[in-house]
Amino acid sequence: MKDFKDKVAVVTGGASGVGFAIGKKLATKGAKVILADIEEDALNASLARLESEGISATVKVTDVTNFSSVQELASETQSLYGKVHLLFNNAGVAPQEASFNIWDLSLNDWEWGMKVNVWGVIHGIKAFLPTMLEQKEESRVINTTSGNGGLITYPSTPIYATTKAAVTRITEALYFQLQALQSSVKVSILFPGPHTVETDLFSSNRNRPKDLPQGKEPTFKIETIEAMKEMVSAMGKEFKSTKPEEVADFCIKGINQDKYWLLPLNQGSEQAYKNYVKSIFTKQNPEPPEIL
Repeated sequence: MKDFKDKVAVVTGGASGVGFAIGKKLATKGAKVILADIEEDALNASLARLESEGISATVKVTDVTNFSSVQELASETQSLYGKVHLLFNNAGVAPQEASFNIWDLSLNDWEWGMKVNVWGVIHGIKAFLPTMLEQKEESRVINTTSGNGGLITYPSTPIYATTKAAVTRITEALYFQLQALQSSVKVSILFPGPHTVETDLFSSNRNRPKDLPQGKEPTFKIETIEAMKEMVSAMGKEFKSTKPEEVADFCIKGINQDKYWLLPLNQGSEQAYKNYVKSIFTKQNPEPPEIL
């Protein structure tokens, strides 16, 4: 997709971080952007921020864990614009799980992570793809995954890694199925990076539903990018981070080039994945990757 003018783009998790950066970038290129998010106040603040810069967009409060809510988003988009050309299934959460072994994590933690990160993607595909197929116009589904789970596994985040592994496989299956149909709907998978992205993902608990309360109180929390930096620095390692705007630029450039893999590897993540693949082919037991 070379030209985004008048293309209709829906971005879940669009009130902040990578989602907001992608939406803003597309809007400046002439796209008709709908930012969807569960946080109404954050959505309204984001809209005001865009409007203060002379950028137009639409916002819609959406709970991606609720299929009816995602269907409503799809219906409203259809009513407003009649089409959808870009669907970014980007909403995601990161439970506070680093304090616990898998067997100590509550089922509520698992359910919340799976509902947002996995079912959110499934709901987006189910609600939007039939219409996108009927359009028979150039369009694309972009699912947000992570190197943690999508490529390697950090043992301190089993829920998050599991959900992103699922998103990676769902996206690949969707790509192959649409390719077999020679569909005008293309697919990409976005790995935000190449370093830890400066977003509010660390404070995901602010959006945790009341019916899925956290079990045990974690003894160890990282709720800001600054806290992550302090932890890595205390380990004697250099901490590097990436701005959401950098991710948006990389993502949109990849869409321009019809890329499936929107994957900005750094030297450390590339080596970690090579080590993982090598362990498979050599039948060596895997080693946990270093924090990158």
